[in-house]
Amino acid sequence: DAMQFVLGPKSTKSLRAANVTQLIFNGGKRGRPAKHMSATLVFSNTPEFDGRRRLRIDTDEVSFTRSVRLGRKGAPISAYRINDDPSSATDMRRILAEAGLRADGYNIVQQGDVTTLATMTPHKRRAVLEDVAGVTAYDDEIRRATTQRKHVENNIETIDLFEEEQKGRLKGLAKEREQALKFKELKDELDISKVVLHQSRHRNRLDEVRLLGEERSRYLGDIDEIGGKITEGNKGLLALDEEIVKVDSDINEIMGGDARNLLEQIRQYDIDIETGGDRIGDQRRIIEHAEGEIEEFEGELERAEKARVDAEGSLKDASEALVSANQSLKQAAKDEEGARDAIQSGDKHGRDLKRILGKATEAVDKAHSTHAQARLQADRAEQTAQIASSNLADIEGEFEEATIVRDDLELVGEDLQSDEPQADRGSLAEELRRLQKQEGELAEDRDRSEIKVRDTERDLNKARARQEERANTPGSAVTLAALTRLRQSGEIHGIMGSLGELTAPKDPAHEEALSNALGGGLRSIVVTDDDVAAKCISWLRKNGGGRATFLPLSKLSVGRPQGRSLIVANNPGVIGFAHDLLDYDSEIDTAVRYAGRNTLVVQSMDIARRNMGGVRLVTLDGSVIESSGAMTGGSASRTNRNAFGGGSVSSSLDRLEAAVEEANLVHSTVEAALREVRTNQQNLRDRIHGLDDNDHSLRLRNWKADLERAQKNVQEIRKKVIGATKEFEGCDSAKAELRADADKAGEAYEQAVSKRSTAAQDLQDHAPDHLSQKLRDAERTMTEAGRTRLVSEAAISSGNERTAILAGRVKEIQRQIDKKQGLVSEAEAAITKLEEDINEAETKLVDLKEQASQFNEEQNALQDRREEIIEERASLRASVEILSQKRETLTARIEELNIQIQQKREAVDEIEVELEAAEVSIPSPDVQLPTVAEAEKSVQGLERRLGHLGDVNMLAIEHYDTAVERIAGLVEDGNLLRDRRSQLVSIAEQLEDERRTRLMTVFKHVNKNFGRVYKILQPTGSGSLRMENPKKPFEGGLEMDCVPPGKSKHTKRSMLSGGEKSMAALALIFAIQDYEPSPFYYLDEVDQNLDPFNAERIAALCRMRSQRAQFMMVTLRKVSLTLADHHVGITHAGDGRSRLISEFDRAAAIEMGEEFEAERKSQAESKAEREAMPELPDPEDMPRTPEPLGTPKSLGGLAERAGVEVVEGDAEEGIEAGDGTLEALRDRTDDWTEDMEERETIEQTPEEPAVAESEAEQKEAE
Repeated sequence: DAMQFVLGPKSTKSLRAANVTQLIFNGGKRGRPAKHMSATLVFSNTPEFDGRRRLRIDTDEVSFTRSVRLGRKGAPISAYRINDDPSSATDMRRILAEAGLRADGYNIVQQGDVTTLATMTPHKRRAVLEDVAGVTAYDDEIRRATTQRKHVENNIETIDLFEEEQKGRLKGLAKEREQALKFKELKDELDISKVVLHQSRHRNRLDEVRLLGEERSRYLGDIDEIGGKITEGNKGLLALDEEIVKVDSDINEIMGGDARNLLEQIRQYDIDIETGGDRIGDQRRIIEHAEGEIEEFEGELERAEKARVDAEGSLKDASEALVSANQSLKQAAKDEEGARDAIQSGDKHGRDLKRILGKATEAVDKAHSTHAQARLQADRAEQTAQIASSNLADIEGEFEEATIVRDDLELVGEDLQSDEPQADRGSLAEELRRLQKQEGELAEDRDRSEIKVRDTERDLNKARARQEERANTPGSAVTLAALTRLRQSGEIHGIMGSLGELTAPKDPAHEEALSNALGGGLRSIVVTDDDVAAKCISWLRKNGGGRATFLPLSKLSVGRPQGRSLIVANNPGVIGFAHDLLDYDSEIDTAVRYAGRNTLVVQSMDIARRNMGGVRLVTLDGSVIESSGAMTGGSASRTNRNAFGGGSVSSSLDRLEAAVEEANLVHSTVEAALREVRTNQQNLRDRIHGLDDNDHSLRLRNWKADLERAQKNVQEIRKKVIGATKEFEGCDSAKAELRADADKAGEAYEQAVSKRSTAAQDLQDHAPDHLSQKLRDAERTMTEAGRTRLVSEAAISSGNERTAILAGRVKEIQRQIDKKQGLVSEAEAAITKLEEDINEAETKLVDLKEQASQFNEEQNALQDRREEIIEERASLRASVEILSQKRETLTARIEELNIQIQQKREAVDEIEVELEAAEVSIPSPDVQLPTVAEAEKSVQGLERRLGHLGDVNMLAIEHYDTAVERIAGLVEDGNLLRDRRSQLVSIAEQLEDERRTRLMTVFKHVNKNFGRVYKILQPTGSGSLRMENPKKPFEGGLEMDCVPPGKSKHTKRSMLSGGEKSMAALALIFAIQDYEPSPFYYLDEVDQNLDPFNAERIAALCRMRSQRAQFMMVTLRKVSLTLADHHVGITHAGDGRSRLISEFDRAAAIEMGEEFEAERKSQAESKAEREAMPELPDPEDMPRTPEPLGTPKSLGGLAERAGVEVVEGDAEEGIEAGDGTLEALRDRTDDWTEDMEERETIEQTPEEPAVAESEAEQKEAE
């Protein structure tokens, strides 16, 4: 281990240590661990006869020392010295190797090497000879040349492939290059044209700025002229407004006093006549409906009477059958009793049978009674179910008939609504109100447009104040303009507006409930007093404007909520009174409370039902519950629903301001729209005056009443159907249960009869024949009579029940008939009274209308004058508005021109910046430029020509030139690679020849040595080495042909014993040592597998060879110890340390005599043969593989783009060289790493302070 440690082993594992640190003494169990260790080999290096030294160190004695110490962090630090001079591991091993001293050389034979050499394969044994011959250096070079040649051939193949591809690509690029050159020429022309286009646009923008400035100056002069005309027109409008106020005052005076009372009377009579006609229609429908029901009841009465008679007949038949059955039972019982008495007078067994029969008879009677009762109840339930089913069928028929009537009325309503809508008084009145409102809105638009144009809202407020002061009424003409046409005309002051316009919900979520709570009250007109209401009514009657409800604030009286209303208002789920949830002016509080009728708003129908009765309620979804208990709800029509048409008084001004903005959109068409609206109003008034009481509106109103009654009738009958269905289901369920009970009772009765028959049969069997026959006849008679009685009793019971039910039904139907006849009589009397009242009202109405005609003439004259003033004012306003519109248009145009001029100037600046950025000069005014259109046409033409070229590959020019250069490079690299391939092939062949020559020459010399040594070791034996393939030695192995003494010459190596194989292997080792002598030899128990004789031969041979070289032999054989010059004993003291015991006894050495001389002579011959060998090829002089060329430049990125993998020569060589020699590579790496660590340690690690150690510790470490 110490010698190999100095010589440099492949790995510390061969020294039985995992790493270098483990070579340092660890102190054993009780000792102190050492911090360093060292080993020194000392060689004699005296010059030989030729003056050369074995070691190339110019000293007679050379010492090689290797030491290891631990650093501060426990890392091992190695050091090497040659004669106390620092050295490196590589230098030390190189010097030793030159003298044939290696840790893995054949001068050191360890345990197992002999056996391995004897048993290894011929190929491995040839590898040993190759190592001795030194041809491994050729292997590496040949491998490197072969690898590089393959790499070169791959590159040649790749270059050929790319050259072919590039030539094909060059053909396609030629056309693309020509097209690209043409495109480039056109592109240059296009760039020049675009420069001219930008300059033309710059000149064009400058011209546009100049023209726009001239147009703006012209418009400013026109605006000054129009302003004077508008001022004159406004003065004329103010005069006309004052005249309209005066005419309105005159109209109000005419419509005051007696005229107002007269109009009120006419209105009241009209209302009475209209209401009476409606009531007569209602009464006639009541009569018609009652007569139809009477007819139905009479038919039903006839059917019920017939059923009652049939039931009584069936009852009579059942009674007769029952009497007959009872008589038969009595006679049979009597006969049976006589027979029993006769039998009872007999023996005891007969009496026992009679008692059994008596008990069975009692059981039959009891079961018969139970069965009869159960059957009676089942029959009653069945009759009740039949009656319920019949009643359900009748009610379902009534429901189907009512549904058909309702559907027919809906179809009639659709026809009424689609046939003659133009003749409907209600629709015409609604259309008239719409046109009046439209006229007012247009007039307001006209006024507000004027205010907007003059931008004098302050003057408008002053005008409102003046008008209110003159009229002495609340509100101005502008405020009244949003109401009805009467309010728009200004004839009557004091009209505040409809309740829907003057109120609004505080919470939008309550709008549905509040609109239904107020109902038609939303359309009621709020006026200041009853005089204004009378004037309005008179005007409506005179002009045929329809009907309306007025709420005079001066006369209305409304009671405060009290009693139950206040109690319910505090209940959970009640939101509050309707008037408290509305937003309105306090001035109309009385009118709002009147319309609201102390209605409470609740959250849902369930809460309303819990609180209904004595108070009017409305739910959030619009359902109304009257204080009387009547309930109204469902799905309301969106088109006819009552809704809030305006907001609170505070929002009126907002609506007016919105109308001012709207005037800007309608100012050009307002006059024409006003004329058209007024013409349509007059046409509607004429059509309304031509209608009579039999018009379409009356029929429509009657249809609505009929539809409402039909709908109500359907709902009532639906409830009856539901109740009858539940009743029928209950009866049917009870019938099934009772029928099951009756069946069970019948089964019990049959069982009792069966038992009695059995008892009777037993008694008959015991009795004499005549008595038995008598008993059988009595039994049969009793059974049949009992069944007949049971059926008859059930029929009588059910018949009595059905008769009673039918009798009650007959009475109920007769009562309904009498009730309906009473309703018919009452309706006929009411119709007579209403017709008399209507005739009286019509007579008085004619007289009142004649008296009111004179007031209408004066009012019409003033109204006509007012219309003339309005038209004149409208015409003047239209002209002023046109001028204002023109002025506004001009002002807007000027603003647009300012914006355009600013935009054009900005565009000019942007163009100048773009021209400057593009390094295009701004043309002077003198430069003649084409127009923008001409420049654009030129650019478009060039772009079109470029477009006709299609997709152009502009890179084709560059690609074409690149491809030409690439092909030239590929050709050049291909030639270079082919030359390199030829060179590598030649080098490989030359190396192969030198390697074979060297191997075979060494083989011959070693073979001679082997034969000579084998004869020494095995006297009379023979041995030789044989190449398995002499012509191609590297393809075959090396075999040892040995013939031990006394064996046949045909003996194979495999047939040798273990000792004989070991002797052959030792002969080969000695033969190799003779070829490659070493200063010393180390043999580790090579004689362990040999017998004493052979061991002595080995020891004698070592003794003879020790005269020229130092032999160290580890052995346990006495013969070897006897022949040794020195004995070194190794012992272990048990403390982890090995101790040496040395002895030198020359006197004990044995003279070998003739054998020694023979050995010396043979070695001299071997040396002479070696010297006489022809000079072998020196590996140092062998041809060297040139450095790899690397990736050819011509491949560049082509290989990567083509997906061809180009492997660098060095990398591939390293890979192949590593195959099979990884262990050697690992060893070299360890050596280099050790050298580098040593240098870094010497350079970077400061010298540690010397540690005082005792002399004994130092010796132990060494």
